[in-house]
Amino acid sequence: MPEITSETLILELARSLHACGSPAYELDQRMEQVAASLGRSATFFSTPTALFVTFDDDEAQGTRLLRVYPSDTNLRRYAELFELQAAIRNEGLQPREAFERLKEINEASDGYGMSIEVIAFGIAGACVAVLVGGNSTVILSSGMIGLIVGGLVIGLTYLRVQTHLINVIAGFVASAIACGIQVVATSSNFELTAVSALIVLVPGLHLTISINELATQNLASGSARISGALTTLLTMIFGVYMGHGLVDGFTSIPRSVTPITPTFAMSAAVVVPTALCFAVLFRTRYRDIPWLLLASLVSYTSLRLAAEFFSSFAAVWIASVVAGMVSHFVTNRLRLPSAVMLMPALILLVPGSIGFSGMAQIIFRDDLPGGMRLIATMMLTAVAIVAGLLLTDAITPNYQQLGKDRHSGDHSSRMPH
Repeated sequence: MPEITSETLILELARSLHACGSPAYELDQRMEQVAASLGRSATFFSTPTALFVTFDDDEAQGTRLLRVYPSDTNLRRYAELFELQAAIRNEGLQPREAFERLKEINEASDGYGMSIEVIAFGIAGACVAVLVGGNSTVILSSGMIGLIVGGLVIGLTYLRVQTHLINVIAGFVASAIACGIQVVATSSNFELTAVSALIVLVPGLHLTISINELATQNLASGSARISGALTTLLTMIFGVYMGHGLVDGFTSIPRSVTPITPTFAMSAAVVVPTALCFAVLFRTRYRDIPWLLLASLVSYTSLRLAAEFFSSFAAVWIASVVAGMVSHFVTNRLRLPSAVMLMPALILLVPGSIGFSGMAQIIFRDDLPGGMRLIATMMLTAVAIVAGLLLTDAITPNYQQLGKDRHSGDHSSRMPH
């Protein structure tokens, strides 16, 4: 095996962090600390599609460009890479040993099979249908279509079909089946059914992270990520539109039924299964699942309680603050990245379904003012979440040790892609 230099380790570790969903405000700062622990002076500049590493010490100066691609979140790998970074800084792990451990992390199985992931798509679809106000027809339809979408996404990903094509195809299939069900069972609502079945693909969390990157002055990465999130939403909506048009070309689609407001008991009943589904889809380690469930329950309970006394934006802000504080408090003591708890908790707050509904208002009902109002609501909800996270960092600084100095100023661990 050729000699593993500190530069090789730094580049591959940065690439691995990017691949498991680390945002710019985390990757750049943490990798600078790791490079310093290895005796190298390096600066990092990451975007969703490129990673620049500049070595400005006397050893092999210059800038390296790594071509990278946006990928799905992998909380198992993210947590283990966090531990590897801590070992490099705290234990003086040498490049060869660290590189071997990095290789093991990247090659290890994620712990969940394809069949379990497909089932998670279906259960998540049914649970989200409850949260968005679907009746029994919508809930059952969303679960069934979610299973189909899950199998389709996993199969097309295995065949290396490009992501934007997967979004179009998934949107087309989900919409066509949802519209067909509405023709047969007139008590359905194809918009709620489609958004529930596609919720795993809706880029609400991507949008929130992009605004967070912009707020932390990572302007290039934030701008690129927000453009990618909006493009994903548009391509998915286009697929939904084609599916609707196909069914509408053969038969008239009945009017959708009005959504119903779920009771607190109904909503609370689906929080745990929803969190478990996202634990599977985010590839969370088994031992981290209890903390993920705790964060999800805290997040949703805070949201519903705050909504009784405050406006919707204020309720989302309060819920994000509470979820952030709990996540920081627990993970600081467990020496985990707070993303393990915080990201699944934020899934219950992010506004992806609102943006989807806004686009649907414009396309299917020709209601531009109503659609733009929902899209603006989506953006403001994302801003409320980010404002809550920024306040959380200010009042509960993140002292998870990557280095030997507990007060070295690493306050960045929030959430990955």
